[in-house]
Amino acid sequence: MMIRRVGFFTEGNEDGDPAVYSESLTQAMDGPPAPDEDRILSYLNGGEEIFSTMGAERDVISGDEWVGGAGSLVTDGEWVWPVDLVHYLSRYHIALPVDFLAHVRKAEYQAPVVPDERAREIMVELFPKRPSPWS
Repeated sequence: MMIRRVGFFTEGNEDGDPAVYSESLTQAMDGPPAPDEDRILSYLNGGEEIFSTMGAERDVISGDEWVGGAGSLVTDGEWVWPVDLVHYLSRYHIALPVDFLAHVRKAEYQAPVVPDERAREIMVELFPKRPSPWS
């Protein structure tokens, strides 16, 4: 099962792969916020962190706040999102894709436990091994 991505915004990632960084944060700010945003935030916070980074990045909209752990990745086994999605949702009340919202609501706002084997599969999909230039 291919992992689906949410919250990989083009802003701040202009040099990133357009297939990965395909959502616009500024466009998401124009959309209607979800009426159940607090429960969606709880779901996002309840996911399994599968890739951790230390440090922080500036808020790409205001530049006035540091977002800790930006670049870390979280999953529920079907979707993956960057840790900073929680910051942007709570601060700017952005609209999220309807298919992701339907998924969260179907799960009754409870992120499932992700088995270790599934977490490894996701990591391989997200970070495929590239052949060494010396081989």
